[in-house]
Amino acid sequence: MGKNKVDYLLAGSVTALFLIGLIMVFSASSIMADSNFGSLTYFFRKQIIWGVVALMVMIAFSKINYRKLKQNKFPLMLIVTAMLLLAGLPFFGTTIKGATRWYHLGFFNFQPSEFAKLALIVYFAYFLSTRQERIRDLKKGLLPLLVVLSVVLFLIVIQPDLSTTLMTMLVTGSMLLLSRVRLRHILAITMPVVPMAIYVMSANSYQTKRIKDWMAAWDNPFNAAYQIKQSLIGLGRGGWFGHGLGQSKQKFFFLPDSHTDFIFSIIGEEFGYIGASLILILFLIIFFRGLRLAVKAPDLFGRYLAIGITLNIVLFAFINAAVVSMLLPATGLPMPFISYGGSNLLFLGISVGILLNISRQPSVSGAKQPWTRFRENPNSMLDRVLISD
Repeated sequence: MGKNKVDYLLAGSVTALFLIGLIMVFSASSIMADSNFGSLTYFFRKQIIWGVVALMVMIAFSKINYRKLKQNKFPLMLIVTAMLLLAGLPFFGTTIKGATRWYHLGFFNFQPSEFAKLALIVYFAYFLSTRQERIRDLKKGLLPLLVVLSVVLFLIVIQPDLSTTLMTMLVTGSMLLLSRVRLRHILAITMPVVPMAIYVMSANSYQTKRIKDWMAAWDNPFNAAYQIKQSLIGLGRGGWFGHGLGQSKQKFFFLPDSHTDFIFSIIGEEFGYIGASLILILFLIIFFRGLRLAVKAPDLFGRYLAIGITLNIVLFAFINAAVVSMLLPATGLPMPFISYGGSNLLFLGISVGILLNISRQPSVSGAKQPWTRFRENPNSMLDRVLISD
């Protein structure tokens, strides 16, 4: 059986988001770029370069059979562990905004935790797809998987990077819920994890301040932290239709990180609630296309891989939008495809390339289609969630 056509709706949605992001990076960063670097297009040009690199990587991974990732799962995890360990050392790692979580490689900074998330998704997809029966056993199945997860999360949280840690837990936890893992095992493990997470957050004064500022803002928006207050001003100023491209006032040094974590606020200011909603609709398209890929994947590894990657992209987007709208405390997570940033865009390119490759794969020859096969034997929560009569 020949290969299927690539999922053009998925590819088109991603392309649209990147092109919108490219325009918005220029709009949101031009004033700061001119002031700090003497060029309106400083960040815009760098984002174009990263976009070209991400596009080439995406095309390359769309042509590499995703099953090869399963064959290289252990080297991936070893590389991730080594990179996270070395990033915390002064000689190797670079400290930015008080966190030593970057590598400075010539003209750009590289964040290894981005690689770690993708590697964990690959490892979880492999483990959950090859140990369908063993995963229901707490000691022989679930605990060994959680040991690997805990080691990687520990190396991320000590950088410190609590937001990426929590996001990784959310994605991998969702993959577990959609597998054959017993719910009581997940609850038994989650109960001690929650107080530990609260302790870690309380021990980090910076994170504690963010949460307190967020809670105070709900009592009185005028007490909100400066950044979130300026973000809300931008969203409110935009109204339904916005003031037009390039007409933001918040980018004139009122809103910090206007071209990175809070670029969604600039979109709302310049294109209104309608424009901001269109961005979220594009992410919803990616979400549903990702679910469709999971249903049609020819094997369980492809299904779990598609689910993990899709959740990693879409949850990032909606959490970022929630932070910008003050529905959640500040996390430091960027808006996928839109926020300025090289390493994030690079690994998004890899992720989308993998999804596109899954979309090109035919079902197993001679086998029933996945949705028929799993209707007859709905043995996991993933089947019940993705498949409905």
